[in-house]
Amino acid sequence: MIEVRNYINGGWTRSSGETFQSYNPSTGKPLSTAPVTPASEVSEAVAAAKAAFRAPAWRGLSAGHRSLALLALADALQKRRKEAGELIALEMGKPIRISLTREVDGAIDKLRYFAGAARLLDGQLTGATIPELFDLTIPEPVGPCALIIPWNDPIDLAIRKIGAAIAAGCTAVVKSSEITPASTAFLFEVIDESKALPPGVLNLVAGPGNPTGEALVNHPDIAKISFTGSTATGMRIMEAASRRLAKVSLECGGKLPVLAFADADVERCLDAISYGAFMYTGQSCTAATRLYVERPLYPRLLDALVERSRGMKVGDAMDPAVLVGPMASRVQYDRVCRYLDVGIAEGARVALGGKPRGDSLFIQPTVLTGDLGSSRIATEEVFGPVLLVQPFDTEAQALDLANSTPYGLGGSVWTTNINRALRMARKLDVADVWVNTHYVRNTETPYGGRHLSGIGRELGMAGVEEYISWKRVCIDTRDQYHLKAWFEGQSA
Repeated sequence: MIEVRNYINGGWTRSSGETFQSYNPSTGKPLSTAPVTPASEVSEAVAAAKAAFRAPAWRGLSAGHRSLALLALADALQKRRKEAGELIALEMGKPIRISLTREVDGAIDKLRYFAGAARLLDGQLTGATIPELFDLTIPEPVGPCALIIPWNDPIDLAIRKIGAAIAAGCTAVVKSSEITPASTAFLFEVIDESKALPPGVLNLVAGPGNPTGEALVNHPDIAKISFTGSTATGMRIMEAASRRLAKVSLECGGKLPVLAFADADVERCLDAISYGAFMYTGQSCTAATRLYVERPLYPRLLDALVERSRGMKVGDAMDPAVLVGPMASRVQYDRVCRYLDVGIAEGARVALGGKPRGDSLFIQPTVLTGDLGSSRIATEEVFGPVLLVQPFDTEAQALDLANSTPYGLGGSVWTTNINRALRMARKLDVADVWVNTHYVRNTETPYGGRHLSGIGRELGMAGVEEYISWKRVCIDTRDQYHLKAWFEGQSA
């Protein structure tokens, strides 16, 4: 049994609060115990981040030194790559082949990107004023941050936030998910062993949203909150932050559409959509969840998709041959089962899979068909291995279907007609559009959503700037200065 502890001001602490357990979803066996961190200890973590933010040992560091620290973290995580991937597979149920590559290797790449990004933050001298006036814009770190991590990518998504915050010069308190506390705590073991950062720059608290998360987002010394998770929780965080005008970035839910036209490359589409819909059991906000197919292609693509998805191996996440592991928790399993009941009641037909039987957390890849319009199964996020497939006849109808949800995270278009691809990309009301691919994510490009999918961006320089507060400095070098003339609109 792994004992998860909090990490505050450069040291491991045992909380005085209650504890909870995480489980191996493949076997149902307990994996770790972790603290339900009370508000008093959250305050200790925030105080450590605040003191570190003000300390010369951190504020006095150059961007180059922050860059070196991030490179050291990347090297430290690289050395323990296998352990990290295995723990994610054991605790979250993400298949080991994906945990090692998409998550751990992705996190290492992000640390190295943010190391470079730290040295690219610069200000600007405005050139539209008189020569004697030096008007400067300077990037400064916003302050101590609250970084709230979800369970589906417990290391990679932590690094997206940590890397950007450190690159900008911020300090942070990280709250891990109650489903995957051991995985995020492992990352802090790596951080501690690297000795790359002064004490208090990064702190970790474990616990559920109530009381731990609420104490963190409501703390008056937190200047910025970055959250990845459900839309409902994101709304509550935004409301709490509004009471003191704290900066917020939210990456919330998604219901991604896929538009496949009759001229699509079927084999390529099959690979991307089966993978995009069912990779680690559909537990991703960027999973392909709604496939709309132009009617001439519909029967062929549906039959081929069912056959391709039927062959995806479901099982223990530690099996290298498995692509579809278990649901991460009983709560998530029950949620998907309820949505399957809702979908059948709304008229969905089961082409593959369906509601599981037995006590395990495994759900087979499920393909539903039917003209379900604005039904719940077609518009609400299921967060499981459930793909709805429906035909369309015109571009306008395809767009109406694709834009029929309150989410706006992303979507993909499949066609060999470049003009059509560009038209669809312009008209899809989402923040991320893929053409003839799906699920491709690069560290260099910003990621985020519209509408109920969230606000703000992660990754790319836009992600780093979420942790920046811009300061303007105006220097007048003239020997004589007439304020009255300036206010009267005359030459200043």
